[in-house]
Amino acid sequence: MSAAAESGSRSGLVRGLGPIATTALVAGNVIGSGIYVMPASLAEVAGPASLIAWVVVAFCFLSLTSVYADLAVALPVTGGLQVYAQRAFGDLAGFITAFLYWISAVIGNAAFVTAFVAYFQVFFPAFANPLNAFGLGLVFLWLLTLVNIIGVRASGAVQVFTTIVKVLPLIVLSVAFFFAGSPANLTPFAPHGYWGLFPAISLIAWLFIGTESATVPAEEVKGAGPAIRRAAYVGYALFAAIYLVLAFAINYGLPASAIAGKASPLADAAGLLLGPAGVKFVTLGALISVAGILNGWLLVGGRLPLAAARQGIAPAFLGRIHPRTGTPVVSLVFNSALTSCLVLLYFTGTLLNAYNFISLAATATALVAIAIACLAEVVLVRREPGLFTPARRVRGPIVAVFGFLAVILMIIGTGLYPPADHWYANVWFLTLCSMLVPIPLFYLFRVFRQAQGPKSTA
Repeated sequence: MSAAAESGSRSGLVRGLGPIATTALVAGNVIGSGIYVMPASLAEVAGPASLIAWVVVAFCFLSLTSVYADLAVALPVTGGLQVYAQRAFGDLAGFITAFLYWISAVIGNAAFVTAFVAYFQVFFPAFANPLNAFGLGLVFLWLLTLVNIIGVRASGAVQVFTTIVKVLPLIVLSVAFFFAGSPANLTPFAPHGYWGLFPAISLIAWLFIGTESATVPAEEVKGAGPAIRRAAYVGYALFAAIYLVLAFAINYGLPASAIAGKASPLADAAGLLLGPAGVKFVTLGALISVAGILNGWLLVGGRLPLAAARQGIAPAFLGRIHPRTGTPVVSLVFNSALTSCLVLLYFTGTLLNAYNFISLAATATALVAIAIACLAEVVLVRREPGLFTPARRVRGPIVAVFGFLAVILMIIGTGLYPPADHWYANVWFLTLCSMLVPIPLFYLFRVFRQAQGPKSTA
């Protein structure tokens, strides 16, 4: 693994992500559509008490960032979480982790497309028509897929630009909310009781998924492990500060009832505070923000099947690298084709309900993969201490166990909202199915690869 990490070109990959682009990948894959959509759901389920949930989730993800940073330095190999799981627990655990994180990325991308269409309708109401919405979503998805096919430098440049631009509307909104705010908007603090904190924690957890992004394209990052470690912490500090300031500003600036249940809550709030110009400004910021996060997750998602193929736990054709662009074209096209099918399903209901449900499902599956990675650090520190510095050998297992317990708390909350009409539509049930489906697939792929014989995936 260390030999592969030394040279991206050896595997056909290109080290095209510098420190700025890598940090933008972390921050940009976290700050996306969620912050423009989720405040409506948080106002509905918890009211101002959601501020407690924000602090809890931020603290939990700080510990998880530490886990990712330690493992990235120890094993700077393309694949991230699934590589750590395979190293610690074997091929089956690696495949289950790969599948869970991959399915989270694929269905999460469909949620981003849904959010993009929702905000695009502010400018062009004609796209409220389901057929028009579906067509727009497909064009948006495949244009960014093409950017990722062109090369990692192109997707990195898009990520840097969108991350810088997306921050501005959030800062402007925070200032506007503070000046227009009143302590009266913070009461009643918990209109539905403190039980609402559990689903609020899980909804907010969706907004923090992505801190681990830079570990996935490790062999395309200049400086590998140390660079990923720095990017993880700097990216976390950036988006956590923006999130916490904006969360307080929203609750201080408006009563929860003003945005509860809205499909475009920040745009609606901007309309109340800044007039029609504010709506357009925030909507444009949201569109750029969603473009950035979809671009970043297309990059990350495209490397997951590639890494699984290289690990010998997925069909070899998914590991093919285009000789000219140095990108996993087959994997990128496969992921976007599946996302396209999912997008069609999401436009059968209201956009907000679709976004809430799919974001919770994506959160739950990703959290299971993250939990496995936390346990992997505990095992690897004990089994292969030479991979870690003395300080990390002491601190790592403690932080990893805390992170694991935090993940369990967040997974519990995913099944509490929204209430499922049928037991088979519950997020917990779907997450359990997602954990079981990879097991027969693992053995099927193993037979398939044995029939193929040893082949290069480059």
